[in-house]
Amino acid sequence: MTLSEEPNLRASLQQENLLRRITNRIRLSLELQEILTTTVAEIRSFLITDRVMIYKFHADDSGQVIAESINNNKLPSLLGLNFPADDIPPHARELFIQSRVRSVVNVDSQQIGQSIVRDLETGETISEDIRYRPVDPCHIEYLMAMGVKSTIVVPIIYQEKLWGLLVSHHSQSRTFTEDEIEVVQMVVEQLSVAIAHSKLLAQARATAKREAIINRVASLLHSLPAIALQPALEAAVAAFNGSGGRLCIRNDISDFQSSNTRSLAECLMPGSDCVRLYICGQQPIIPEQTIYPLLEQYSVWQEYYKSGEYDVWAISDVYQTPGLRSLQPAFMATKIRSMLMIPLQYRQHLLGYLSIFRDEIDTETLWAGQFDPDKRQLYPRLSFEVWRESKKAQAQKWMLAEIELAREFGKQFGSAIQQYELYQQVQAFNTNLEKQVKKRTLQLQQATEQQHAVFKVIAKIRESLDANTIFQITTKEVCQLLRAERVSVYRFNANWGGEFVGDFEATSPNWSSAAKLSINLVWNDTYLQDTQGGRYRNNETFAVDDIYKMGFAQCHVDNLEQYQIHAFILAPIFVGEKLWGLLAAYQHSGSRHWQDYEINFLTQIAVQLGVALQQAELLNQTRLQTEQLAEALQDLRQMQTQLIQSEKMSSLGQLVAGVAHEINNPVNFIHGNITYVSEYAKDLLNMLALYQQYSYNLSPEIRERTEEIDLDFIVEDLPKMLSSMQIGTERIRQIVLSLRNFSRLDQADMKPVDIHEGIDNTLLILQYRLKARPEGGAIEIVKKYGDLPLVECYAGQMNQVFMNVLSNAIDALELHRQSISETYIPVITIKTAVGQISGNIPSVVISIADNGPGIAEDAMKRIFDPFFTTKPVGKGTGLGLSISYQIVVDKHGGVFKCNSQPNLGTEFWIEIPMQQQ
Repeated sequence: MTLSEEPNLRASLQQENLLRRITNRIRLSLELQEILTTTVAEIRSFLITDRVMIYKFHADDSGQVIAESINNNKLPSLLGLNFPADDIPPHARELFIQSRVRSVVNVDSQQIGQSIVRDLETGETISEDIRYRPVDPCHIEYLMAMGVKSTIVVPIIYQEKLWGLLVSHHSQSRTFTEDEIEVVQMVVEQLSVAIAHSKLLAQARATAKREAIINRVASLLHSLPAIALQPALEAAVAAFNGSGGRLCIRNDISDFQSSNTRSLAECLMPGSDCVRLYICGQQPIIPEQTIYPLLEQYSVWQEYYKSGEYDVWAISDVYQTPGLRSLQPAFMATKIRSMLMIPLQYRQHLLGYLSIFRDEIDTETLWAGQFDPDKRQLYPRLSFEVWRESKKAQAQKWMLAEIELAREFGKQFGSAIQQYELYQQVQAFNTNLEKQVKKRTLQLQQATEQQHAVFKVIAKIRESLDANTIFQITTKEVCQLLRAERVSVYRFNANWGGEFVGDFEATSPNWSSAAKLSINLVWNDTYLQDTQGGRYRNNETFAVDDIYKMGFAQCHVDNLEQYQIHAFILAPIFVGEKLWGLLAAYQHSGSRHWQDYEINFLTQIAVQLGVALQQAELLNQTRLQTEQLAEALQDLRQMQTQLIQSEKMSSLGQLVAGVAHEINNPVNFIHGNITYVSEYAKDLLNMLALYQQYSYNLSPEIRERTEEIDLDFIVEDLPKMLSSMQIGTERIRQIVLSLRNFSRLDQADMKPVDIHEGIDNTLLILQYRLKARPEGGAIEIVKKYGDLPLVECYAGQMNQVFMNVLSNAIDALELHRQSISETYIPVITIKTAVGQISGNIPSVVISIADNGPGIAEDAMKRIFDPFFTTKPVGKGTGLGLSISYQIVVDKHGGVFKCNSQPNLGTEFWIEIPMQQQ
């Protein structure tokens, strides 16, 4: 090595060490501030300058120094100080973003150098030398006021936006080399990766925090039999860092038999007492002499939500909202400045309002030097001393994440309040029912045999909540206890006609009924139809001892004679407040004097029959609601599963594509230069051989050194080594290409793709699992590809399906290989062909089969269910095949099925249309 090469080598090692240290820091920590602090210290040590800082831009284009490293206080600290947007002109920002330009300024020479990374017109990555030109005098004055004589500025780009700047200041004149600029550029590129990692971490933490808050509030709300509304309100206020809040809800629990529940607007009318109010923290002060004592009674809320769209109303400043002018006096005596109005809705019904208040705040911003924020800075500042800009009574803007959290709170509060109302209705109904039962029981205790009979019938009715069973029990028991010849249940229809739905006939030799009553017999009585239930609407029981002594019209008598009815009792059956039908006792053999206790007995049974029918109806409603809730919960879980899996695959695809991109450039560089290195080595070896051929008298030192390094072996092994390196880099390039093709980040839309390419890329990614291992041989892949055209599909999602199916096949084969003989050869067979799906639509069929252990019959029934897996604990989530099924069937309108038998292997059949409709 020559003396001139030694400094270059030392500089190269120093650069590599710097990049390695920063890269390791990024890998070891996801805390961005820690990474930035380490970076500025390392860069300052590398450049040997007086100050290195990282400057981050705000949304208004101003910025702040968030990380800084200073050499022995040679320059004043700027950490935490803000700089106005005017300090960096728009054209400079544009160059930073479009061309990734790096800027170098030397105050003594009054020159500014710019090095462009990307071509402005084509967008291609280039590496231009530094181009110098005279620097703007204003820029010189600006730097001299800061005590800086040389500087370098490199933009930090995140997601194609100017995130910030890495700036190096030096108090003396200094020249920066192109190599130093390139090193700083590489460090900045690493920072972009660190920023992306930090963003993902911040999003994950925010999601976890939001879910924890929602779960805490939900646990308070859904804690029946009580509902902790006050603690839930306090938790909601704390979640928004609010100063107060209030919950105003409807408190009008209607009877279960009635649907006359008052609306929230009716409950909020002045003088109404059907609202409940919970408050927490600071509240607006409503004037005492007003007809609207509640904030929610003001018409502004009804006006805002008159369209029926009940969404969160985020009010950043109550004094800047015209619709709140009538309410502004209530806030003037408080520090409340911002408000969230959250309507509580359940199934299109408004149940109440949840309000969150937030106080005004005083802000203080530290600026690097005083400036006029109301107009453009015309001249460079002469001083960068800290200038404190204080603002009093500022409103806090509601963030999008807070509004989303408010919507979720609205759903939780709304569903919990509705659930609690239903619970109270059931409790009220049960309480009323218990009172009725107690009253009836007391009457039964005071009565004689009749009362015991009533109790017996009621007990038997209560044994079932099935309507037909209730009818059978009632008619039989009443018929036997009354010693009647027939007892029937008659149900009204919408036209006040009706039919018999229950009937029991006592065997008697005293009469015969050629045209007897029976179940499903329709009997439309004109009197009942004209009067819509007649006397029975007034809950009257009608007893007839002899039809010929009641003065009935002849047509009525003829109708009764048709069914051989000579005496009867009709008792009304009410379900709630509605006349449902009649309980009838008939005497066919002749007239009969009905005793008062018999009439009362039938009346009481009719009442209990109505209660039983109502309970049966409520049971059916409860079962239906339970099924609907279970179905909604299942849909919600499935949607959450899809979102989680989609987000994971999206993040994984971005990460894979990013890693592939980062690997691709250095590998291409190495691969492209190995050919030249091989030629150079060959020429050197030929030169060495020629030298040895014509140099006979070698010095002893050369001979000794030749033997020491084994020159012959080097001459023989060096070409082999370079050839191996070339094969290795080619292999890496193939893997990188497969990773990029598999991720398909540029193919999120549906487009024609090569299915075979997707399968091959998946196999290449899984190659490490297919190779031979110490515990067994390699897994053999048999491809039987058909001649397929391009298929219109979502390429990335179909690659996900191939990955899930092939991974499951490999898992099954590995597990099967451990339990059978060593002669077993695991095989995966992949077939593709052209087919026709339902409706003679051209399709492509992909079959992936293995010769593994197969799947048991009971597991086959649930193979596509979410969270179902046959793998050991910790080896699978049960989501792969469920998500694959949705991709193939729901997204592509295809067929996804599984054929398997124990010990005979498993085949997955994937079929999708060639063109999507």
